[in-house]
Amino acid sequence: MTRILALDIGTKRTGVAFLDEDVQVPLPLETLRHDSVSALLEQLSILIAERHIDRLIVGLPLLPSGEEGSQARLVRSITEQMLLRGWKLTLKDERYTTPRGKSADPDAIAALNLF
Repeated sequence: MTRILALDIGTKRTGVAFLDEDVQVPLPLETLRHDSVSALLEQLSILIAERHIDRLIVGLPLLPSGEEGSQARLVRSITEQMLLRGWKLTLKDERYTTPRGKSADPDAIAALNLF
């Protein structure tokens, strides 16, 4: 049984979705609000422990051209800190995962679309 968190990392909000591969039904979770990278990592640490997470999928916000901009560099710096904590993760191109139209929580839905 593998349990996965998908993350759509932002500077102030991070969308989160959860998947238990045995059940095969991804669920959007509450968006994390944070004012620093350390606050984000602390919230994730708690969530990872509570849900017994085996690995993370982290959205990499590439530019439409496929190149990396400032947001992608931020995500890479955060994932480096995650790796130092021993968290297993995969980066995934997140272009076009943000939903169009109204959504109860667009950040969580963007994370959900990483699955």
